[in-house]
Amino acid sequence: MSRIAALLLLGPMAIFAVSGCSTVEYVPVTPQCTVPPHPVMPLVDMGEVWDSAGDGLFRDIETYVNNLWALVDEQNAIIEAICSK
Repeated sequence: MSRIAALLLLGPMAIFAVSGCSTVEYVPVTPQCTVPPHPVMPLVDMGEVWDSAGDGLFRDIETYVNNLWALVDEQNAIIEAICSK
């Protein structure tokens, strides 16, 4: 008998042997209800960033920062919704 055939025969037997357990264990999961602090952005002169990065890169940076803030706000809303129940 080849190894693959032996594994194909023994695999279902192992599942039936393990599935004979009759106890179910529940593990309580409680979320941390403390809202993480907002990320601290460095204080920079937007005009200097625009001058050094150029218009295209500045818009990409601005979009990235706005998406970061949106993600933080969404996480806070989810934590508040879960913890209010």
